[in-house]
Amino acid sequence: PVRARGLGGGGGGLVLGVLSGLKDMGWEGRVDVVATETLGANCFAAAMEAKALVSLPGITSIAKSLGADRVSETLFRLAREGPTKVTPWVCSDAAAVRACIQFATDHQVLVEPACGAALAAVYDQAAVLETYPSVVVE
Repeated sequence: PVRARGLGGGGGGLVLGVLSGLKDMGWEGRVDVVATETLGANCFAAAMEAKALVSLPGITSIAKSLGADRVSETLFRLAREGPTKVTPWVCSDAAAVRACIQFATDHQVLVEPACGAALAAVYDQAAVLETYPSVVVE
């Protein structure tokens, strides 16, 4: 069974949709979420580190579709209160692009750097994923 889902964090829309789906399927609290972001578009990670909602001064990452300057208050609250564990993970633009290229080589599918951030967590064997026997990347 799937134990974690890795996906782009950004402002929180996709993560909130996944959390809603986990709840609807009865998997709330049983499948963790790793919200991946690139440095310079890492509003979720910044808020979690500060333990407060914060605004980025601007989006400096090439992953512009992750480009929210502030994470949603709902995601911030749910990530802090549970029941589903939501963990931020941040990589460089270079790591995201390398993952995009590797994915294109492996699967003949081209994805954007925002998606590459989630793929980088897998290709780079990020410590945040090492305890999970199975991960779905979205």
